Amino acid sequence: MMRSSSSTLRCLALAASLALPGAAGAQQFTTLVGIVRDSAGRPMSDVELRVDGGPVQARTSDAGGFRIATVPVGPVRVAVRRLGFAPTLLDVTLRAGRIDSLVVTLSALAASLPGVTVEGTHESYSRRILAGFWERRERGFGKFMTREEIEQRNTSSFADLVRRLPNVDVVNVRGQQVIRLKRQTGVRDCPPQYFVDGMRLENASPDEFTPSDVEALEVYTGPATAPPQFAARPFTNTCGAIVIWTRLPGT
Repeated sequence: MMRSSSSTLRCLALAASLALPGAAGAQQFTTLVGIVRDSAGRPMSDVELRVDGGPVQARTSDAGGFRIATVPVGPVRVAVRRLGFAPTLLDVTLRAGRIDSLVVTLSALAASLPGVTVEGTHESYSRRILAGFWERRERGFGKFMTREEIEQRNTSSFADLVRRLPNVDVVNVRGQQVIRLKRQTGVRDCPPQYFVDGMRLENASPDEFTPSDVEALEVYTGPATAPPQFAARPFTNTCGAIVIWTRLPGT
């Protein structure tokens, strides 16, 4: 009887010790610091960094530096992104008891503009460079904004830029504004798929973009109106697309 009670007490003590902070198997964290530069070696500000597909955990300073104070020890994937530059994914293995560092280089998204000469009005320039945007605008499937229309809205918030569009809603999720596309009654609203200069972005959010960086905008609130190149991938919860074209060179 005494042996049985002692055995039970030992088991309970072991279970309690495993539940305490710092016990074997508990998640460990470390700090990641670094700098982000462009291909010319210049530091880049306002670059966002995410770890393992989570929310934005850091943005670079004016000097290009960043610090993420709580990163899980072990292998992680760091996503580095800024509007107008090719996003980068870095697989790193972080170790306990030390601060690891990264130096990241982002490359500008190359625009194929050989032999372009700026003549006449801004709209005529835009019609030549963004011919696809203007063709889709004339077909009328979707909602479109030109640079002039964006400036008329006079807002510094991308969410506010699209807030008044039909079937577009801006909601607050855990203190962050997110865009949802409204569907027919009885069907849950869904997030859009974002594209920047034709490139698909995963897990993007409106706080990554500023209206001053946008040359033109296309919004498709459902799969029926989205062109094939902006269609949602199978088995995703997106149901439309927001297509952003960045400011033209020299404008």
